[in-house]
Formats: sequence, C-alpha cells, structure tokens
Amino acid sequence: MLEDLAVGGIDGKDSDWMDPLIDMGYWPPRQGPRVKGFETARPKLVAVPFIGDLQTLTYRNDVYKDGAPKTWDELIAKGKEGVAAGSIKYPIVFRGVAGNSIVSSWYPVFLSFGGQVFDDKWNPTFNSAEGKAATDFFVTTMKQNAPAGVVEYDADQEGAAVLGGDAGAVIQYSGNALKADDAAQAKVAGKLDFGVVPKRLGAIAQIGIFIAGVPKSAPNKANAIDFLKWYTRKEIQAKVAEAGMIPVKRSAFSVAKPGNRLIPVALQQLDAGAEPRPRTPDWAKVEELLGIEINKALLAGSGGGAAMDEAATKVKDYLDQMGYYK
Repeated sequence: MLEDLAVGGIDGKDSDWMDPLIDMGYWPPRQGPRVKGFETARPKLVAVPFIGDLQTLTYRNDVYKDGAPKTWDELIAKGKEGVAAGSIKYPIVFRGVAGNSIVSSWYPVFLSFGGQVFDDKWNPTFNSAEGKAATDFFVTTMKQNAPAGVVEYDADQEGAAVLGGDAGAVIQYSGNALKADDAAQAKVAGKLDFGVVPKRLGAIAQIGIFIAGVPKSAPNKANAIDFLKWYTRKEIQAKVAEAGMIPVKRSAFSVAKPGNRLIPVALQQLDAGAEPRPRTPDWAKVEELLGIEINKALLAGSGGGAAMDEAATKVKDYLDQMGYYK
C-alpha cells in the first residue's frame, strides 16, 4: 500500500502539472476502467512523476524538408520520394517482435485512428472499426514501407536503422530519440529532427514515465514525501529541463536554455495527446496476447482486422478467468 501524498502536502491539483503525467499518480485512475474492488473508490494521489518520458517522432529533415510530416499518409508519401531520390532506403522503421515491442510501435497508430483498448467494463474494444483500420494500415502499408525483416526488429535494429541513415522516420521514446544528437552513434547527426507523432484523427503518443510513491510501511515517510515535494517543485523541475531531462511541470518547459532540443517537442506532444497503457496489473498478459496476434498479421502482411478479433477473444477469455466480469 502506498501513502496518500496529498496528506503529506503534495498538491496533485496544481495547474502546473502536465495533466497526462500527474494522472498516472492517482489510484484508482480518475478516468477509464477500474479494476475490481476500486470501482467506487475516491482517487488518491499515491505517486508523482518526477521525469517525463513519452513517444515522439524522429525524422530525416533532408527527406521531410517542410518539417515533421503531419499525417501517416504524408510520412509514407514523402518517405517514398526520399527512397526514390536515394536519400534513404525506406520511409519508416518500427519494432515488429511479438509482445511489448510490437504493441508499443502499433499503439500510436492505433490511438491516432481513434482506437481505445477497453470500455469502462474491461470489454476489449481494440477490435472496433477504428482499431481494425489502424492494424490493417500497420501490417500492410507500414510493413511495405519498412525494412524487409521488420517482423523481427526490436529496439537495437530499429535504432540502427534510423541512426545509420537507412530509415526516414521512427516513433520512439525520449531516451532513444536523444541519441539522434550523439555523433558517436548517429551517422546522420544533423539530419535528424523531432516532431509530434503523425495523425489520422489525432496525433496521440504513448506515455512512459518515471514515477515514485512512498509505502505506508516505509521508515522516514515524512522525509521521503518532502524529497518528492522538493524534486517536483517548479524551480527544481526547471533545473531538470536545463539538465536535458523531460520535466513534469509545464513552467519548466519554458526555461531559457533547455538541455536538449527534444524538450519543446515533448511539450507539443503532451498537448497534442499522450496516453498511458490501460491501468491494470494484468496489462503485461494482455499486451502479450495482443502482440502475438499483431505479429502474426505483420508476418503475413495482411489480416489486421482478423488479428484484432482473435486477440479480443483471447484477451476477454483471460480477463474472464481473472474475475473481471464477475
């Protein structure tokens, strides 16, 4: 059990928090489905984010000369022009390995098409018309414009493709994106820029986050809460931004000298849209089942809609066994 940090004086309602990030600190969640036993509980602030992390777009500025592609269609079309011109080998690269890897790459596409994973009763809705359209696009169009072996790509292969100059664009988390400015790792340093993820209906990225809480049984709880209160003060978060990490307070994004050029883009992405994974301890299993089916469709290069139906059946069976519908 975690301590209610509001009792310790941390104000989760402070308007300076980035809403998508502070939302992650509340249990049960303030929005979306809730796990059994917490359906009517009052959300409490039991953790606070201290470093931000989220997906953004990294793209080749010599291929996308007018700036970050605004839509998936633009990303593919201009990427093909870059291939024809000999600037790159393929427009897009992503992780295709089953499980967390492929789901993380698929997720911003899925969200941008208007998909949602569950309804408020934990019924799978990722096989909606929007989810099927997103998955069909992912396993056909995106595969056709990615490396031939993308179904087996994980983070190392994905990173090598964009840093080595072969890929025109990639959606990736902050830590990997920042390698674009490391001349020791990026053969095309200076040709890689950052932008908001492409849109269909929206431009929504997945959140990853560094977050901390204090166990009720911990010694020196007051000191631990005071430290979190200090670390998330706007003055300290400004120092975080100056040091090159993604802050969690809006005011910190406006420091005169941010420590890296991803920081203002991260703010744009947070304002455009950023969502966490569904708030359930069973997400790892759900992600495994979902990732297996997407990977199968990617291997085939078709059948994204059918993959969503198959995954929905398996996920619902699993959640039923775990008591979600009783």
